[in-house]
Amino acid sequence: MEESQLVASFLDSLVFEEKRRLFNDLLAVEEVYQMNKNTSFYTFRKVKQASKRHVDCRKRIFRYQNSHNEELIIEQIHEQRFFKNNYTFKVFFNLEEYNFSFVENILAVLRDERMRHYTQPKVVFG
Repeated sequence: MEESQLVASFLDSLVFEEKRRLFNDLLAVEEVYQMNKNTSFYTFRKVKQASKRHVDCRKRIFRYQNSHNEELIIEQIHEQRFFKNNYTFKVFFNLEEYNFSFVENILAVLRDERMRHYTQPKVVFG
């Protein structure tokens, strides 16, 4: 199945509240991704703390499941080795790994839905 069809199928069976939460989480993930993609950097803040540890790894996991038991998992990993920092993003849909464009496709669909919601004329009968 094509990525856009997977995205549409997944989003169609999410409840409104989950879509809203997914949209907000993906906006945050996209911002971090855009700021840190293809970069690794060195920081010398907190030198005393950094010298005591060799590796510090922080992981943030976003997990969404729809009514058809399709599951989207996004892992955002920030790894610090001594003074060097790396960000890694892993995207899984039904336990199959995808690249970050899958998240960008979901965001595009959600943005489009949001724009249609606010630009459609409201018709009142009665």
